[in-house]
Amino acid sequence: MQIFTNEVLINIFDEPLEFSEGVYAKASTASEIIRVYEQIKSAITPLSRQYHFEVIDYDKVVQDFKSHFKVIKAAGGIVTKKDKILFIKRLGKWDFPKGKIDKGEEEETAAVREVAEECGVSTVIKSKIGTTWHTYLQGGQDILKKTVWFEMECVDDTNLKPQIEEDISAIAWGKLYKADKYLANTYQSIRSIYQKFLMKKMKKLLKANKKQNKEASPYIA
Repeated sequence: MQIFTNEVLINIFDEPLEFSEGVYAKASTASEIIRVYEQIKSAITPLSRQYHFEVIDYDKVVQDFKSHFKVIKAAGGIVTKKDKILFIKRLGKWDFPKGKIDKGEEEETAAVREVAEECGVSTVIKSKIGTTWHTYLQGGQDILKKTVWFEMECVDDTNLKPQIEEDISAIAWGKLYKADKYLANTYQSIRSIYQKFLMKKMKKLLKANKKQNKEASPYIA
């Protein structure tokens, strides 16, 4: 489980791994991780940008960690249109459209609805990309937000318009593989899901090319 707090990564896992940067520690309880979270939350300049915690009882530690927060579930998407992807600018940062899941609503339904509401874009879901977790304070309460992300394809963007009441000031179609200018002014969680999205795209392309080359190669007895 990877959680972003003030742009700092807290990484919880249950298998020995190697990391080239950050702080690596073994934790037996969630309380140890929460103490670090509190330090990150209050520090103006954190000691590290990454904290990696190896735990034994992963499920229990994660459950105990979550119990310190109010968990909010959301859904959103990376919307593609040929060789472009959809960005929104919210509160001065570039982001992907997303929003809270209504009670009883399916994740996919929420993602399509939020993109339509925030951008005026009609979409269809192609596949699930993954999940991000990030924390923030709201009314003095610690919030842990879980966002499920989908790859979505634009069906109609003739009504393209930012939802001003949701603090969205701009919408832009950025180049699929050249989104640096947007990613330079965004959140770590957005960069992480974008990278996961690109990896999935590249794997699909490699698989398709391999299949095409195999079909094109003559059979030699």
